[in-house]
Amino acid sequence: MPGLRSLQHIFITGLFLLTALSCSTGIESTKTIRMNKEDVRLMTKSEEQTFASSLQGTPLLSWEIGKPFLSMSERTLFIFEPLGIDDAGEDSISGVTLTYLGTESRINPNLEEECIILFTDGKRTLRYPTGKPTERAMKETDSTRLPLLADLELIEKWKEKINGKTLWTKSNLWYDRHGERCPGQKFAKVKVTDVLPTTGDFPMKVRICRRQGEEAYLQMNYTSDMFDSRNFASVFFLTDPKNNYPQISEENWDLIKDGKVGSGMTKDECKLALGNPDEVNSGHNHSQTMDIWQYANGTYLIFTDGLLTRFRQ
Repeated sequence: MPGLRSLQHIFITGLFLLTALSCSTGIESTKTIRMNKEDVRLMTKSEEQTFASSLQGTPLLSWEIGKPFLSMSERTLFIFEPLGIDDAGEDSISGVTLTYLGTESRINPNLEEECIILFTDGKRTLRYPTGKPTERAMKETDSTRLPLLADLELIEKWKEKINGKTLWTKSNLWYDRHGERCPGQKFAKVKVTDVLPTTGDFPMKVRICRRQGEEAYLQMNYTSDMFDSRNFASVFFLTDPKNNYPQISEENWDLIKDGKVGSGMTKDECKLALGNPDEVNSGHNHSQTMDIWQYANGTYLIFTDGLLTRFRQ
């Protein structure tokens, strides 16, 4: 039998070989990561994202004096340096157009140079600290990234791009001219009749016409960020989505457009109508499988062998 030293040598040699075999990338414990088809699909730009990507914000370096921005809230004043007593005033700033005056440089309390962007509301000068040296700020400060300020030139470009265009809606969050919710549909064919700047949570609203004389508005961001839940690609289709689902009956498609479900619908049809459930429970007996989908608003769906048999909506 081998001695203790020989056993130690065999153990160390074996451990070395196992480590070498498990580290084919040269980094211990590194795993090979492979993307599935769904991951690849999600990483690929949609037709709508490609369509929107031509409209981008403008870096500070390219701003011209007089570039207009809309103040989206009374809270916009808080992004600027505090005003003096003589300059503060009591005028509302929500909905007011601010124009770009230029930049100035200063040394901040950390003894670092900082770029300040100057705006005016026609009565006073407002100073927005970028927190960056001038050289960096000129390249990295984008007209779409300023909090509570909407780039009016970019909104005008959106108007030129989509006004008069026929689109299909992805969202049923429709609003009237006063900003109140009104009945809306997903997958509805509409015509864009205007694009306007807004105050509130989103920089612009798209006016749509579904039928003669019937108008509504969809609120929208003007960025093409893939992860933005309210950009163009999240609000509109460029082509009729019904073409992707030829197997769905007209009756069920009408329910889906209204965000409703009906008996006999498949799980895919219910997802189109209501979105993904918040909780799923599954079970079966000797002859049937049952699934229960629950939503945070109290809606539940019960499927038997994959078809909707009972629901509360």
